[in-house]
Amino acid sequence: MKRSVLVGLAMVAFAAVSCGGDGGDHAPVEVATVDVPELLARAGRSRNDDDLVTSLVPDDLVCKDDVWLPEVYWPPLGPPRLDRIVFVAWDMPAGTLRGWDLVRNAANRRIWSAVLPAEEVGFGCEERYATSFFLLASWPDDNISRPVGFPRAAREAFSEIIVSYDDVLVDYYTSVNVDEANVPMPDTATYYLKNLFTGVTFSTDVPTDGDSPNSGTRIEVDYGELGLGAMADVATCVVYKRDGVELTNLCLTVTDTTLP
Repeated sequence: MKRSVLVGLAMVAFAAVSCGGDGGDHAPVEVATVDVPELLARAGRSRNDDDLVTSLVPDDLVCKDDVWLPEVYWPPLGPPRLDRIVFVAWDMPAGTLRGWDLVRNAANRRIWSAVLPAEEVGFGCEERYATSFFLLASWPDDNISRPVGFPRAAREAFSEIIVSYDDVLVDYYTSVNVDEANVPMPDTATYYLKNLFTGVTFSTDVPTDGDSPNSGTRIEVDYGELGLGAMADVATCVVYKRDGVELTNLCLTVTDTTLP
């Protein structure tokens, strides 16, 4: 069996959509809501395309003045040649998924983006850390990617390692640098795992350890015992808390180096 390790940084680039790129008024980008459960049901399972989940340029998710500004870069011809990229909000305690189509820029077809006010998403920039974000990309014949996760704070604030020998027992190591994330030292990390295609979920609280500025956790998850299925079909996110108050979160991304 092969030891496989992902030393993770979020795999998606997000930047402000603005007139002239200098932080001016947000350019209007029409977006459409997506029935995420229906999209997943059509696909049935995630497809193995590691180039997709590792080639999207990493950067932060931008939220400014309670407007969410997801933006991702992907070449028009791929491969794969994508039909859509969906920005997904996962309310982890409720288990619900909401999504919006990113729109390809007519002037630069490498850019897919959206402008989503707090009224549309349901909360503003510094709220609702029990909701995390990831992307799903799709291409013809109902092919859909693994979930591509990212953090709610600066990506350099987080590190993560996923280790699996057999696609059944999976070790997660995550940490947050509180100075980089600009949050208090957490005392707990809540892990949420969800098979996007079967709906099977699992969550657990783990005490954090480590001295300032870093706070880390480790957890071993038995996918077989919990009925979670294949690693590539599971969204995994971690919420850091202090005294029960949610501080920030990040979602992880399974790549080929993660899989046995």
